[in-house]
Amino acid sequence: MKKLFAAFAIVLFMVMQAPAQKPVDLKFNLKTGESYDYALNMNIETKGNMGGQDMDVKNTVGISYLFKNTGDSAGWKKIASTITKIAMNINVAGMNINYDSDQPADSSDMISSVLGKIFGAMKGGQFMFTINEKGEVGTVTGFNEMMRKVTEAASSAGPIGNIGNAFNEENFKQNIQQSFGAYPGKPVKPGDTWTGTLHSNSGGAEMTSNNTYTLESVDGKTATVKVDSKITSPDSNANATINGTSAGSIKYDIPSGIAVDGDVDTKLDMNITQGGQSIPMTTDIQMKITGKKS
Repeated sequence: MKKLFAAFAIVLFMVMQAPAQKPVDLKFNLKTGESYDYALNMNIETKGNMGGQDMDVKNTVGISYLFKNTGDSAGWKKIASTITKIAMNINVAGMNINYDSDQPADSSDMISSVLGKIFGAMKGGQFMFTINEKGEVGTVTGFNEMMRKVTEAASSAGPIGNIGNAFNEENFKQNIQQSFGAYPGKPVKPGDTWTGTLHSNSGGAEMTSNNTYTLESVDGKTATVKVDSKITSPDSNANATINGTSAGSIKYDIPSGIAVDGDVDTKLDMNITQGGQSIPMTTDIQMKITGKKS
């Protein structure tokens, strides 16, 4: 018994003497001249009912970028961005549409041909944005010019509408802010939580995400951050009400602060009013994030 007690006392002493986990300073810290590949892939399923007709639309969307820090000034990093790949699959009402910027577009199909013109012109497109270590996006430049070139290149395929409403500098800024919005702004230890609020606009429908982040673990130079979000739409959304949640985790490379791996599942309940008709819909977005220094 005395030996057992002595052994227990030694173990207890060792645990008490173990060094406490040091805080990590998780921030966007890509050095001048460094670059990294960032890819966002989404599986999107939308179900609803329109005029008594059930609908079930399944999409996959992927877009990849090369980000390079071309300079630091007064706490802001200037990031040169190049779109390196765009891929899309749309499955609706028995119709399947595919596009991959790494593959030749199907010129025999009108929709595929139009997508090929639009997204083919976007591949290789370049623009700039500034970002600080907290992940706050400052200015975006060159994006509207890129989209004008895309519109001109795609117009030869026939009427395409005003795609600038969906792709513009402000919308892009909001999307980038979502990708870099998880930095705590202070050193944190495993178990610590912090919050953040992000605003976005998709097709004229505004949404607010109230986010809670938790540093789950630190393994060497990798930090895993848990994400839990509540999503709502403002009362000013006269034609759309949106409520939902997001949950998942993202792994970060601590020295550079870049996201290297992440999975986030977003579920939305929506009610769209169109032409005096109410259209209830649900959307499930499974998002995969990958990144690596290049």
